[in-house]
Amino acid sequence: MNKMKAFLLGLILLTVTLFSVFVVTLIYRANTQINVETYIFQLDNIADNRLGDLENLQDMKDNVLLNKLIQKYVSEYFKVIPGNGVRPEQENTVAKMSHPDVLKQWQNGEAVNIAEMAKNKMFRSVWVNPAEIQQINNQNVFIVPYLTRTWTESNNMSTNIVQSVGRIILRVQFQKKFRQNINLRKDLEHGRDPATLFWFRVIEVQ
Repeated sequence: MNKMKAFLLGLILLTVTLFSVFVVTLIYRANTQINVETYIFQLDNIADNRLGDLENLQDMKDNVLLNKLIQKYVSEYFKVIPGNGVRPEQENTVAKMSHPDVLKQWQNGEAVNIAEMAKNKMFRSVWVNPAEIQQINNQNVFIVPYLTRTWTESNNMSTNIVQSVGRIILRVQFQKKFRQNINLRKDLEHGRDPATLFWFRVIEVQ
């Protein structure tokens, strides 16, 4: 009788062990067969902000490209990312798109403010509505209204957002073409800001 009980108990333990091994095997195989599907979420419903096919430069209207470059410039001119100061890539973009005198003016002015805000772990975003960019008397002078949103504390969702509006006046040089002596593929592969590849330069800021 005792032998029969021992046999049945052994059989039960063997069955449980085999079942456990089977379950572990299924879990392992499931983990190795997981597929990660990537999706791109549209942040808003503005048609101009939707991702689409690459656009041929020659098919783009001059004022559309110019407004995009002005938007980029003003954003880099005022943007603040928490850190140890002005980001090298930000300064490089402003430098590539500015006359040396304008760059010096930025470095001695707004860049000092940006560095201080960044060290204090503040974040500031900049928005320029292209429809509000105004050209003065068909000259290369543009009045650019902009909106900034400033978070005084990083990684704190409850912090108050400080909004302010401003206006900057830019005198620019622009042609709808790429700069000379550049290699588009090489420059882009090395992480150069695409905006700096165009024949665009700010020669005066007010």
